[in-house]
Amino acid sequence: MTGTGADGAQTGGQSVARIVILLRTLPAGIGEVLAPVAPSVAQSLHGAPVSRIEVTVNGVPVTFHLRSEPLRARELDYAVAQSPLKELVSEAVALHVAHIVVSVEAPTDVFDAHHVVSQLGAAFAQENGLAVWLPDADLATTDVMYVGEVSERPALNWFHTMAARLDETASIAHTIGLGRFGAPDVQLVSSVLAPAEAHAALRDAVAGILEARRVPEAGDSVQVAGVASVLTPGQSRLGMPVVLDVVTAPPPDGEAPSAGRGPRRRWFGGR
Repeated sequence: MTGTGADGAQTGGQSVARIVILLRTLPAGIGEVLAPVAPSVAQSLHGAPVSRIEVTVNGVPVTFHLRSEPLRARELDYAVAQSPLKELVSEAVALHVAHIVVSVEAPTDVFDAHHVVSQLGAAFAQENGLAVWLPDADLATTDVMYVGEVSERPALNWFHTMAARLDETASIAHTIGLGRFGAPDVQLVSSVLAPAEAHAALRDAVAGILEARRVPEAGDSVQVAGVASVLTPGQSRLGMPVVLDVVTAPPPDGEAPSAGRGPRRRWFGGR
Protein backbone atom coordinates (compact mmCIF):
# COMPACT_ATOMS: atom_id res chain seq x y z
CA MET A 1 0.00 0.00 0.00
CA THR A 2 1.10 3.57 -0.63
CA GLY A 3 1.34 5.96 2.28
CA THR A 4 -0.19 9.29 3.19
CA GLY A 5 1.84 12.41 2.51
CA ALA A 6 2.97 15.02 4.98
CA ASP A 7 -0.23 17.01 4.81
CA GLY A 8 -2.29 13.96 5.78
CA ALA A 9 -4.62 14.31 2.82
CA GLN A 10 -2.60 13.20 -0.18
CA THR A 11 -3.03 9.49 -0.80
CA GLY A 12 -0.56 7.70 -3.01
CA GLY A 13 -1.49 7.60 -6.67
CA GLN A 14 -4.75 8.87 -8.14
CA SER A 15 -7.55 7.98 -5.76
CA VAL A 16 -11.03 7.39 -7.14
CA ALA A 17 -12.68 9.29 -4.28
CA ARG A 18 -11.51 10.74 -0.98
CA ILE A 19 -12.73 12.81 1.94
CA VAL A 20 -11.04 14.22 5.04
CA ILE A 21 -12.86 14.58 8.37
CA LEU A 22 -11.42 16.97 10.95
CA LEU A 23 -11.95 15.37 14.34
CA ARG A 24 -13.08 16.91 17.61
CA THR A 25 -11.19 14.44 19.82
CA LEU A 26 -8.32 12.02 19.26
CA PRO A 27 -9.57 8.41 18.98
CA ALA A 28 -7.72 5.68 20.87
CA GLY A 29 -6.91 4.07 17.53
CA ILE A 30 -8.25 3.09 14.15
CA GLY A 31 -10.41 0.45 15.82
CA GLU A 32 -12.38 3.12 17.68
CA VAL A 33 -12.86 5.00 14.41
CA LEU A 34 -14.14 1.92 12.59
CA ALA A 35 -16.42 0.69 15.38
CA PRO A 36 -19.59 2.48 14.13
CA VAL A 37 -19.20 1.29 10.53
CA ALA A 38 -17.23 -1.99 10.72
CA PRO A 39 -17.58 -3.39 14.26
CA SER A 40 -16.17 -6.83 13.44
CA VAL A 41 -13.03 -5.33 11.93
CA ALA A 42 -12.67 -2.92 14.84
CA GLN A 43 -12.94 -5.79 17.31
CA SER A 44 -10.33 -7.84 15.47
CA LEU A 45 -7.74 -5.08 15.86
CA HIS A 46 -7.66 -5.53 19.66
CA GLY A 47 -6.09 -2.15 20.26
CA ALA A 48 -3.25 -2.80 17.81
CA PRO A 49 -1.27 0.36 16.93
CA VAL A 50 -2.60 0.50 13.38
CA SER A 51 -3.23 3.89 11.79
CA ARG A 52 -4.03 2.78 8.24
CA ILE A 53 -6.15 -0.09 7.02
CA GLU A 54 -8.13 -1.13 3.95
CA VAL A 55 -11.61 -2.55 4.49
CA THR A 56 -14.14 -3.64 1.89
CA VAL A 57 -17.42 -1.78 2.42
CA ASN A 58 -20.40 -2.80 0.25
CA GLY A 59 -18.01 -4.30 -2.26
CA VAL A 60 -15.78 -1.22 -2.40
CA PRO A 61 -12.17 -1.36 -1.05
CA VAL A 62 -11.93 1.66 1.25
CA THR A 63 -8.71 2.90 2.87
CA PHE A 64 -8.98 4.54 6.30
CA HIS A 65 -6.00 6.55 7.54
CA LEU A 66 -6.11 8.10 11.01
CA ARG A 67 -3.66 10.94 11.63
CA SER A 68 -3.20 11.93 15.27
CA GLU A 69 -2.40 15.58 14.59
CA PRO A 70 -4.18 18.60 13.12
CA LEU A 71 -4.14 18.90 9.36
CA ARG A 72 -1.98 21.61 7.82
CA ALA A 73 -2.34 22.14 4.07
CA ARG A 74 -2.42 25.21 1.81
CA GLU A 75 -5.21 23.59 -0.17
CA LEU A 76 -7.35 23.37 2.96
CA ASP A 77 -6.69 27.03 3.72
CA TYR A 78 -7.85 27.93 0.21
CA ALA A 79 -11.03 25.86 0.52
CA VAL A 80 -11.84 27.48 3.87
CA ALA A 81 -11.29 30.95 2.44
CA GLN A 82 -13.80 30.23 -0.35
CA SER A 83 -16.45 28.60 1.83
CA PRO A 84 -19.76 30.42 2.39
CA LEU A 85 -19.43 29.03 5.93
CA LYS A 86 -15.95 30.48 6.31
CA GLU A 87 -16.27 31.63 9.92
CA LEU A 88 -17.65 28.30 11.15
CA VAL A 89 -15.16 26.21 9.18
CA SER A 90 -12.25 28.40 10.26
CA GLU A 91 -13.21 27.77 13.87
CA ALA A 92 -13.37 24.02 13.26
CA VAL A 93 -9.92 24.03 11.66
CA ALA A 94 -8.55 25.88 14.66
CA LEU A 95 -10.12 23.46 17.14
CA HIS A 96 -9.61 20.04 15.53
CA VAL A 97 -6.96 17.77 17.05
CA ALA A 98 -6.79 14.90 14.54
CA HIS A 99 -8.15 13.89 11.16
CA ILE A 100 -9.04 10.83 9.16
CA VAL A 101 -8.68 10.35 5.41
CA VAL A 102 -11.23 8.03 3.79
CA SER A 103 -10.36 7.10 0.21
CA VAL A 104 -10.86 4.55 -2.53
CA GLU A 105 -7.56 3.93 -4.30
CA ALA A 106 -8.12 0.62 -6.11
CA PRO A 107 -9.86 0.67 -9.50
CA THR A 108 -13.60 0.42 -8.92
CA ASP A 109 -16.86 1.91 -10.13
CA VAL A 110 -16.61 5.68 -9.57
CA PHE A 111 -20.27 6.05 -8.61
CA ASP A 112 -20.12 3.23 -6.07
CA ALA A 113 -16.91 4.71 -4.67
CA HIS A 114 -18.41 8.17 -4.16
CA HIS A 115 -21.58 6.78 -2.64
CA VAL A 116 -19.66 4.72 -0.08
CA VAL A 117 -17.12 7.44 0.73
CA SER A 118 -19.79 10.10 1.24
CA GLN A 119 -21.80 7.83 3.54
CA LEU A 120 -18.72 6.91 5.58
CA GLY A 121 -17.65 10.54 5.76
CA ALA A 122 -21.07 11.52 7.07
CA ALA A 123 -20.95 8.76 9.69
CA PHE A 124 -17.55 9.86 10.97
CA ALA A 125 -18.51 13.53 10.86
CA GLN A 126 -21.62 12.86 12.90
CA GLU A 127 -19.72 10.73 15.42
CA ASN A 128 -16.69 12.92 16.12
CA GLY A 129 -16.40 15.56 13.41
CA LEU A 130 -15.96 19.30 13.35
CA ALA A 131 -15.65 19.83 9.61
CA VAL A 132 -15.30 18.02 6.29
CA TRP A 133 -12.85 18.71 3.47
CA LEU A 134 -13.02 17.36 -0.08
CA PRO A 135 -9.48 18.06 -1.39
CA ASP A 136 -10.35 17.33 -5.01
CA ALA A 137 -13.24 19.78 -5.06
CA ASP A 138 -11.94 22.79 -3.08
CA LEU A 139 -14.79 22.16 -0.64
CA ALA A 140 -14.63 22.78 3.11
CA THR A 141 -17.85 22.66 5.10
CA THR A 142 -19.17 21.99 8.57
CA ASP A 143 -19.96 18.54 9.87
CA VAL A 144 -23.63 19.47 10.36
CA MET A 145 -24.07 20.77 6.81
CA TYR A 146 -22.33 17.75 5.27
CA VAL A 147 -24.26 15.18 7.29
CA GLY A 148 -27.57 16.88 6.53
CA GLU A 149 -26.99 17.01 2.79
CA VAL A 150 -25.69 13.45 2.54
CA SER A 151 -28.75 12.18 4.42
CA GLU A 152 -31.02 13.80 1.82
CA ARG A 153 -29.07 13.69 -1.45
CA PRO A 154 -25.52 12.28 -1.40
CA ALA A 155 -24.69 13.29 -4.99
CA LEU A 156 -24.73 16.96 -3.98
CA ASN A 157 -21.45 16.27 -2.20
CA TRP A 158 -19.75 14.27 -4.93
CA PHE A 159 -18.51 17.56 -6.39
CA HIS A 160 -18.47 21.23 -5.43
CA THR A 161 -20.20 24.23 -6.94
CA MET A 162 -18.93 27.79 -6.55
CA ALA A 163 -20.82 30.93 -7.53
CA ALA A 164 -20.20 34.66 -7.72
CA ARG A 165 -21.24 37.88 -9.39
CA LEU A 166 -19.37 37.90 -12.71
CA ASP A 167 -20.00 41.58 -13.40
CA GLU A 168 -22.81 44.12 -13.02
CA THR A 169 -25.12 42.17 -15.30
CA ALA A 170 -24.33 38.47 -14.85
CA SER A 171 -23.70 35.69 -12.35
CA ILE A 172 -21.52 32.63 -12.73
CA ALA A 173 -21.70 29.16 -11.19
CA HIS A 174 -18.99 26.57 -11.85
CA THR A 175 -18.55 22.98 -10.66
CA ILE A 176 -15.26 21.74 -9.23
CA GLY A 177 -14.20 18.11 -8.98
CA LEU A 178 -16.00 16.32 -11.82
CA GLY A 179 -12.61 15.24 -13.14
CA ARG A 180 -12.76 12.39 -10.59
CA PHE A 181 -15.64 11.04 -12.70
CA GLY A 182 -13.68 11.42 -15.90
CA ALA A 183 -15.88 14.33 -16.91
CA PRO A 184 -15.38 18.04 -17.63
CA ASP A 185 -16.71 20.54 -15.14
CA VAL A 186 -19.83 22.53 -15.97
CA GLN A 187 -20.25 26.31 -16.06
CA LEU A 188 -23.39 28.44 -15.97
CA VAL A 189 -23.35 32.16 -16.79
CA SER A 190 -26.69 33.90 -16.33
CA SER A 191 -27.99 37.44 -16.58
CA VAL A 192 -31.25 36.34 -14.94
CA LEU A 193 -30.16 34.35 -11.87
CA ALA A 194 -28.48 35.75 -8.79
CA PRO A 195 -25.31 33.91 -7.70
CA ALA A 196 -27.14 31.87 -5.04
CA GLU A 197 -29.82 30.91 -7.56
CA ALA A 198 -27.26 29.95 -10.19
CA HIS A 199 -25.42 27.89 -7.57
CA ALA A 200 -28.55 25.96 -6.58
CA ALA A 201 -29.70 25.43 -10.17
CA LEU A 202 -26.39 24.12 -11.50
CA ARG A 203 -25.78 21.94 -8.46
CA ASP A 204 -29.21 20.35 -8.78
CA ALA A 205 -28.82 19.67 -12.50
CA VAL A 206 -25.36 18.07 -12.22
CA ALA A 207 -26.37 15.97 -9.20
CA GLY A 208 -29.30 14.65 -11.24
CA ILE A 209 -26.95 13.51 -14.00
CA LEU A 210 -24.64 11.73 -11.55
CA GLU A 211 -27.57 10.07 -9.78
CA ALA A 212 -28.41 8.43 -13.11
CA ARG A 213 -24.87 6.98 -13.05
CA ARG A 214 -23.87 9.18 -15.96
CA VAL A 215 -21.43 12.07 -16.39
CA PRO A 216 -22.11 15.40 -18.08
CA GLU A 217 -21.35 15.23 -21.80
CA ALA A 218 -21.49 17.67 -24.68
CA GLY A 219 -24.94 17.65 -26.25
CA ASP A 220 -26.77 16.59 -23.08
CA SER A 221 -30.18 18.18 -22.61
CA VAL A 222 -30.73 19.35 -19.04
CA GLN A 223 -33.23 21.40 -17.08
CA VAL A 224 -31.52 24.24 -15.25
CA ALA A 225 -33.76 26.44 -13.10
CA GLY A 226 -36.72 25.10 -15.08
CA VAL A 227 -35.23 26.09 -18.43
CA ALA A 228 -34.41 23.53 -21.13
CA SER A 229 -30.69 23.83 -21.78
CA VAL A 230 -27.89 22.07 -23.64
CA LEU A 231 -24.34 21.35 -22.46
CA THR A 232 -21.95 22.79 -25.00
CA PRO A 233 -18.12 22.86 -25.05
CA GLY A 234 -16.96 26.27 -23.86
CA GLN A 235 -14.14 28.17 -22.22
CA SER A 236 -13.88 28.12 -18.44
CA ARG A 237 -13.92 31.48 -16.68
CA LEU A 238 -11.98 29.65 -13.94
CA GLY A 239 -9.15 28.75 -16.30
CA MET A 240 -9.83 25.01 -16.49
CA PRO A 241 -8.72 23.26 -19.68
CA VAL A 242 -12.11 21.69 -20.48
CA VAL A 243 -15.58 22.88 -19.53
CA LEU A 244 -19.17 22.48 -20.65
CA ASP A 245 -21.30 25.61 -20.80
CA VAL A 246 -25.01 25.56 -19.99
CA VAL A 247 -26.72 27.29 -22.93
CA THR A 248 -30.40 27.82 -23.65
CA ALA A 249 -29.97 28.24 -27.39
CA PRO A 250 -27.24 27.58 -29.97
CA PRO A 251 -24.77 30.48 -30.26
CA PRO A 252 -25.04 32.66 -33.39
CA ASP A 253 -23.23 31.33 -36.45
CA GLY A 254 -19.57 32.23 -36.45
CA GLU A 255 -19.46 33.37 -32.82
CA ALA A 256 -16.50 32.01 -30.86
CA PRO A 257 -15.72 32.05 -27.15
CA SER A 258 -13.65 35.00 -25.99
CA ALA A 259 -9.94 34.31 -25.57
CA GLY A 260 -7.84 34.77 -22.47
CA ARG A 261 -7.60 33.39 -19.00
CA GLY A 262 -8.35 35.55 -16.01
CA PRO A 263 -7.12 35.20 -12.45
CA ARG A 264 -8.70 32.60 -10.21
CA ARG A 265 -11.86 34.11 -8.81
CA ARG A 266 -12.80 34.53 -5.18
CA TRP A 267 -16.22 33.05 -4.53
CA PHE A 268 -19.21 33.94 -2.35
CA GLY A 269 -17.58 37.23 -1.44
CA GLY A 270 -14.40 35.56 -0.08
CA ARG A 271 -11.36 37.81 0.36
